[in-house]
Amino acid sequence: MLNVEYRTVAVGLAHKYWLAKCQGEMIPGREDISPAEMVAFLPNILLLDVQKEPLDFRFRLVGTHIVPLLARDYTGEWMSSIDILKAPGTVWGNCRKAVESAQPVYAFTPYVGPKKDILDVEDLILPLASDGQSVDMLMVILAAIQKTVSLDDGGREEQAHEQKTQAS
Repeated sequence: MLNVEYRTVAVGLAHKYWLAKCQGEMIPGREDISPAEMVAFLPNILLLDVQKEPLDFRFRLVGTHIVPLLARDYTGEWMSSIDILKAPGTVWGNCRKAVESAQPVYAFTPYVGPKKDILDVEDLILPLASDGQSVDMLMVILAAIQKTVSLDDGGREEQAHEQKTQAS
């Protein structure tokens, strides 16, 4: 089980929601989660279909807070076809780990997208399984950590600033 202090509201709320949907050793499936119950963090969600052989991930849903962080909307695309996301990269490895372990994976991913004010991305990969055990979908929560600039003794200093998620 994860024992971390989340830097963003969206990631913390998503983890609590996923845990509430778990039943004993069984992890929730797509049918167990409801967008109406996830309003506070829904714009920060990616849903990825999992293909087992060969392993690949298809973008089913890209939340409205995530699309601006990316170079484009990846909905419908396979991760293996996207140079910055395909194996053996960090994102691919984290998704693979969530599938193989059927456990959440928490990470900070260095940001390489078009936004220059983003420091990194807090991400939580939550496995979903229609049978409660064999992961067939990933619910990924992404929240940007923005750079802030403050003046200190006439010099510029960058500091991390949490992007708070507001309920829509």
